[in-house]
Amino acid sequence: MTTVEATGNTVEEAKKKALQALGVDDPSKVVFEVLEEGVRGLLGIAVTPARVRATLISASQSEEAEEGEAQPPFVVTPEMARKTAEYIDHLVRKLRLHVHAVLRGSHSRYVEVEIVGRDAGVLVGKNGEVLNQLQYLVNSLVARVIDPQVRVVLDSAGWRRRRTERLRNQVISIANEVKRRKEEAVLPPMPPHERRIVHQTLRDDPEVFTYSEGEEPNRYVVISPRVE
Repeated sequence: MTTVEATGNTVEEAKKKALQALGVDDPSKVVFEVLEEGVRGLLGIAVTPARVRATLISASQSEEAEEGEAQPPFVVTPEMARKTAEYIDHLVRKLRLHVHAVLRGSHSRYVEVEIVGRDAGVLVGKNGEVLNQLQYLVNSLVARVIDPQVRVVLDSAGWRRRRTERLRNQVISIANEVKRRKEEAVLPPMPPHERRIVHQTLRDDPEVFTYSEGEEPNRYVVISPRVE
């Protein structure tokens, strides 16, 4: 991967210079990190320039880079996905609830598992808080028991599936506003799997691009108009 740093009167200007330095005109092929927002004085004159770091990545690396986990390509095998689901099923059956876990699918390094049963809704919690905490715990265990590169996307009672659909619709609506206003939109902090949904939803849009900023657990996605 190739990385450059660039400065400008604004963050957008710094990004444009970084793209020129990398010799690319497609911002979706670059991961941006804003190092300095820049300070502007009277009459809008820049006192301290904005500074960004830009890293050119391949399409296969982009999703991993978004999570700060850029690694060689890794694909979960069907056997590994099955074992992961069976292990999670073993864990949730120990709870005093009428639930069990089923494999919903796998792609790249991700295994999709859903908790189903009469009490599945209990494991969602308010705004998915319980489910997200359970997913974090499950991933910690699966990394030790199955493989450290496997990532689990855990659902319960279909909550995350519905959340994903709502999130995609919201992101498309926000992206349309970004196009209309020609201004960036900053989304609220999201867990890694939801940031991936944002990136995937807009990655083929020719008028906007996305990048992530901040540190966990407050890392967030920015939707930006493409530089002409």
